[in-house]
Parts: sequence; C-alpha cells; structure tokens
Amino acid sequence: MFRLLISTIVLAALPAVALQPPEWAVAVFPSGAEFSLEIAATDDERQLGYMFREEVPAYEGMLFLFGATERHGIWMKNCRVALDIVWLDEDFRVVEIAAAAQPCPADGPCPSMRPMRASRYVLEIAGGRAAEEKLVRGDLVIIHSEPPL
Repeated sequence: MFRLLISTIVLAALPAVALQPPEWAVAVFPSGAEFSLEIAATDDERQLGYMFREEVPAYEGMLFLFGATERHGIWMKNCRVALDIVWLDEDFRVVEIAAAAQPCPADGPCPSMRPMRASRYVLEIAGGRAAEEKLVRGDLVIIHSEPPL
C-alpha cells in the first residue's frame, strides 16, 4: 500500500515537472553553427535579458519564450553590447532580424523594437553573428532542449 501511495504521488507530480521549461537549449543555424542558449521563460527573465552583461560569447545566446504568437517588443535597456535580435515563429522560422541593435543611452528613452509580423520566440545573440552565419528571414533554426519546448 505504501508503494502504491508513493507511486501515485510521484506520477501526479510528473505533469507539473514536464511543464517546466528547460534552463538551457541549443540552437542549430542553417550554417551548422550551434549556439548554447539560456532560456528566458518568465516575465522577470525576459525583462532582464542581457542587461548589465559586458559581453555575449560568439556561440551563446538567449531564447525568450512567450505564451502567445504576437508582435513581441524587445528593448535594449541597460545592455552594454550590441545584439542581433531574431524573432522566430511557432515553427522556429526567422520572422525578422534586428541586426546589431545598439544599447539604449543610459539617460535617454529606450523604445521597444517590434517585428512587422507576429512571432512566438525571440533569440538574442552577439551583434553581427546572424550576418556571419548568413541567417535570413524564412530560415529554420533548430532548437534542441530537454524537455522539448
């Protein structure tokens, strides 16, 4: 009876665990380049993004997960480096790229950048990397993670 109770408790907890997004993922570009990605799944994580970071390594990035497909705005507040902002649709196809987006001035306004079309995910990588990897609108970015996104 005790084993049955423990098994039931463990099985009941599995769906909650399975719904948790991964902390890291890997993006594979059409060029074959692989990027290790931090996951920003909560409002706080998405708002913080790459704020206050002095650099973004060449093969690293951050993937923002949104609950809906829409024209998600991204800002560069308190960023210290230029970033390529890549909006992806629900199938991880490139919707739009803001190449080498510059940080907002410390004492000035910081408007959000929005794509022309709706997206489900946003990928941020070091400024200039999308062009170096020849990433363009319509390309498929393959995302690997455990559990899957």
